Order: sequence, then C-alpha cells, then structure tokens
Amino acid sequence: MTKALPPIPFGSERSDLDKSPLEIQGLLSRPIWRELRTFLAVAKSPSFARAAELLGTSAPTISRDVKRLQDQIGSQLVISTFSGVTLTETGRKLAMQVADLDFQLFVLSNGLKDEMDDVTGRVTLSVTSGLAVAIVAPAASRLNDLHPRLSLDLREQVSLVNFENNQADLMLSLSPISRVDVQSVEIGTLHLIPIASRDYLEKSGVPQRQFISQHVYVQCKYYDSDREIWRGWQSLVNSGQQTHHCENSLAYYALIKNGAGVGLLGNYVLADPELVPLDLGVHVALPIYLISLAARRQSKPVAAVYDWLVDTFKTNPSFANSLTFPSGGHEQEEGLRKMLQTIASPPPPSRFG
Repeated sequence: MTKALPPIPFGSERSDLDKSPLEIQGLLSRPIWRELRTFLAVAKSPSFARAAELLGTSAPTISRDVKRLQDQIGSQLVISTFSGVTLTETGRKLAMQVADLDFQLFVLSNGLKDEMDDVTGRVTLSVTSGLAVAIVAPAASRLNDLHPRLSLDLREQVSLVNFENNQADLMLSLSPISRVDVQSVEIGTLHLIPIASRDYLEKSGVPQRQFISQHVYVQCKYYDSDREIWRGWQSLVNSGQQTHHCENSLAYYALIKNGAGVGLLGNYVLADPELVPLDLGVHVALPIYLISLAARRQSKPVAAVYDWLVDTFKTNPSFANSLTFPSGGHEQEEGLRKMLQTIASPPPPSRFG
C-alpha cells in the first residue's frame, strides 16, 4: 500500500508567506562592501602601498579600511610587517570567498550592460602570453573590422585550470572544465615539437636521436610534470645537457630563438624562417578548449568574440588535428611571421649612435 503524502499546509496563493528579500527592509548586510573590496586588493598585493596603487588611493586609507573590516568581523585578517603583508588563515578563507563574490559581480555588471548594448563593450579573454602574442593579437584587427565598437581585454592567465580565478568572460585552455554552468568546446590542437634556431644548428650541428646527449635543451615549467604525455620530452632533456629553465612562454621562445638550445615549441612558430623543426621522436598534441560560462554566451559581445576565436583557430592550419608545418601561403602565417620576427630580434641600430 502506498503511503499517503502528508498534507501541504500552505499553497502558492499565500503570497504573504513568500516574500522577496527586497520586501524585507531590515535584510541588509553590515556596511562593509567598500572595506571588502579594499581587503581583496590587499590580498592580491604584496603591500598596502601596492594595494593603494590598484585602487587609486593612499596607503593610510587602505590601512584604515582593513582595520575597520577587522573590527566589524572581530578577527585579524592581515599581518603587516616591514617586508609586506601576510594573510592569516581566516583572512585567506575570506579572501577566496570575496574573490568569488567579485567575479559574480563582474559577470552581473557585464550582463546588465549587454542588455543595453548591441555588440558593444568590453570582453575579457584569459589566455597564455604565447597564444596571445602569436595568435590572438595578430587577428584582433579582423575583430575590429567585424565589430568596431567592441573592445577586447587580454589578460594573462592566473590559473590554467580554474575559470573563476582568471575573472574573465572567456578562457583559452588546454584542459576542459566539467561543470554544468561552464561550456568547454575544442577549437583546435596545439602541436609541440622539438625546435632549434639556425644559429644553434650552425654552432652545434643538427641533433640526431643517437647523439641526443651531445646537445643542450631548455626546459619549461609547464613541461616539468609527471603526466605521461611529457615523458618523451623529459627523456630528451634528462639525456642531454639542460641549461635554462623558464616559466614565461614568450621568454622561453626568445631563448630558443637566440640559440640557447633545443626547445619544445608549437609548430606555429615555424612561420619564423630562423627556426627549424627537429625529428627527435617527440610530438605532444594538446587539444585547445574555449571555456565560457553558459549564461555569458547569451551576451552579444561575448558571443561575437567567441565566434571570432573559433574561426581564428579553426581556419589556421597549424591548429589542425594532424601535425602540419607552415607553408607561407596562409594569411595568418604571414602575420605571425612578422610578429615573431619582432619578438626576439635585437633592436635596429639607433641613428643617435
């Protein structure tokens, strides 16, 4: 026998029992919104002085806001010393929560603006410096032609795996994010292969698999992982002579470009005729994902940048599923070649001597 459901004491007709938060005048937080924003700036800075620069105010004002917030909460959040500021454990937990709130406000404010505007406004894209300089920036003029009133805000990635930490509308990532409210779409493949400059090859000869130990290799922080996909490259590095270690992708490219050794670079940099691919049995293929909040995709400006990015990568042969080398006949390759030649080349002689 099926057990009868208990009677429901109130129905939807009793609207007086289902009030909106806007109808309850006393439902307000303490007046600490300004102090929370100040505290977040402090949490992201090494000192009160730097936080003051971020907010366009003075260090004493920052100090007063933090003290007022600590008094309101009743707990110490920051330890200030001559060497800078440090968060307490309570301060660190609060900072993470405020950062999440700040991102929600960022999404909300952008969403409200999008309701008023057509394809107008600013769209923030989180991207590594390498892809930003080599691929995204050279294609920005085409975005200008399509949407003259749209502004692209390129930001260096704070996190390669956490979307919120980057506080952006869109994110280019090498890892998908599995969440109901987040969309991850594969738009291309990044092909990493051993590459050296012609200067290095003239000085040290062309590396061959049987003579790996005779050559110099430059390691990147991103490749120094215990994941299986990096084992082939790590074997080369460990078998040879490792010179430099680099985290910044542009600096890493510059080291290879200037003959510091053999590096693992994207095939797209071969648009630079001074770089040469090496057959050393290493090829790392990484899917490129375009990450977005599902709700923000409804925004016209965000949708416009999203479509532009998809087209930029889908039409570039360097990011096809299979490994290819630049032929020199593609428009994007020519733009990239000009860009790369300006990055690690010595400046021209000054006319002033």
